[in-house]
Amino acid sequence: MELGIKGRTALLTAASRGFGRATAMRLAAEGAKIAVCARGEADLAAVVADLRAAGAAAVVASALDVVDGPAVERFVEEVRHDMGPVDLMLLNAGGPPAGNFEELSLEQWEAAYRLNLESSLRLCRLVLPDMTGRGYGRIVQIASVTVKQPVENLILSNVIRPATHALIKTLSLEAAPGGVTVNTVAPGFHLTSAVERLIDKKIETGAARTREEVLSAWEAEIPAGRLGEADELAALIVFLMSEKAGYITGQCIASDGGWVRGTFG
Repeated sequence: MELGIKGRTALLTAASRGFGRATAMRLAAEGAKIAVCARGEADLAAVVADLRAAGAAAVVASALDVVDGPAVERFVEEVRHDMGPVDLMLLNAGGPPAGNFEELSLEQWEAAYRLNLESSLRLCRLVLPDMTGRGYGRIVQIASVTVKQPVENLILSNVIRPATHALIKTLSLEAAPGGVTVNTVAPGFHLTSAVERLIDKKIETGAARTREEVLSAWEAEIPAGRLGEADELAALIVFLMSEKAGYITGQCIASDGGWVRGTFG
């Protein structure tokens, strides 16, 4: 299927591993120009080499934290200068830490807001005007299945992630007349470094004894009987970024193996 992505400029955050990296690799294989950022310089250098080998039309990379406003602004301007205005954008910041209400401080709540909601808001303010001005754009945000159903011991994600989709839903209404689609994907349990951290937390707190015990418990709750792969979510994201997906906007689409039990999940 021709996706209409070749030659497009794609900006992806937190793209050195996990979902961000998998999506960047799929976009590279489609011949897009790829701009990636992440905090870890070593991981970022490795993904840049892989993107070039995969067929990216061009690659720009910057080591930065998405909560650093001035650094993000400089990166977007660098991309605009070197590759042209952004056509496709992946909003990806990773999840806030696990924990329950009593153990998390107000400072951690503020950090979760800045990481997940404020970072998406800032990037949309920087990129969306170019998209609507040209009459074309695709924005996809990676949130979490917590948008649709709370997850035990993830109160920060349970509260902040729905707010991030509320931003996306509202922007979709405003951006649609300008030819821009704005969507959220809501991954359930996938085999990523973030899930490995959740496993470590369960073992640390005594909720489980081994990694295998945690995985078995999750697999028993998932109708598909397994955790997802990062590339499976990446495939969904790339389709939403394609020309073929031009009539899909404002949606929150779960990739969870059937874990969410709600009828309209």
